[in-house]
Amino acid sequence: MPTLALTKKLLSIFQSEEQDFRPSKMLNEFCEDYSVGHRVGSIWRFSQSHKAKIATYLQHEAKVDPNQSLDAWEGESRHGALKKGGDEKLTTKRLRGKRVAVKALPGRPLLLGPTPVHLPPGASLDLDRHWLIEHCTHDSILLIENWENFELIHETPFLHQVPGNPLVVFRGAPGSYKTDSSQTLLAELKLPVIAFTDYDPEGICIAATLPGFSRYLAPSDECLQALMDEINTEHRYQKQVAGKLAFLDSLTDPELVRVYQLVRKAGKALPQEKLIGLEL
Repeated sequence: MPTLALTKKLLSIFQSEEQDFRPSKMLNEFCEDYSVGHRVGSIWRFSQSHKAKIATYLQHEAKVDPNQSLDAWEGESRHGALKKGGDEKLTTKRLRGKRVAVKALPGRPLLLGPTPVHLPPGASLDLDRHWLIEHCTHDSILLIENWENFELIHETPFLHQVPGNPLVVFRGAPGSYKTDSSQTLLAELKLPVIAFTDYDPEGICIAATLPGFSRYLAPSDECLQALMDEINTEHRYQKQVAGKLAFLDSLTDPELVRVYQLVRKAGKALPQEKLIGLEL
């Protein structure tokens, strides 16, 4: 099955009035495999008969209308892409692009409509961001950086002391939920945001730049130091802190400053997963 890049390249050749096109590894392989085009110096030249062959290939092999717009797949759903071509993966739209994962703290209900929702331990809801914004009646948000911490909040006693009933939101990660989507959710809900992130330069920067940031969750100096003593993440700390020193030194929130000073002194990056199952 041809890639989206090849399909768009062939569409551009077929639809263009030009005859000459620059070579590329992808185009070279296609022309050689299907005996299409003539190499003239450093370019490929396509006659009308060659373009007719390309149209036949697009129709019968790629299952794409040769007159299809080149940007037809931009933002298209997978089922929509199938209507425009023979492969749902031609779409550029990311799965879960506008969706977020949410839950509530243990023993507290999700407030997303007239009826409170209680989820079993470890469960969460996958929701459209726009729907959530319209139906959320929580008065604060708890943003969690990593998925395992989000999934296992019921096994994290440290989080059970958080007051009220915040909407718990997973920040997102490559290959799953987009971080842009959770950021937009926070910005549009305009609620106070409690941040629970890794205790390292990256996590501190994430917390400090969250829309609506109001509080940073971190255990005592003694607890953080004890956990730091158990890990060997100096290289990760050095990699993260590069380029962030000016921003980190400009922090004013007392809790962010406290944790940053401790992390900087230890020279280590403490993952928030260390708090799962930890009795404080």
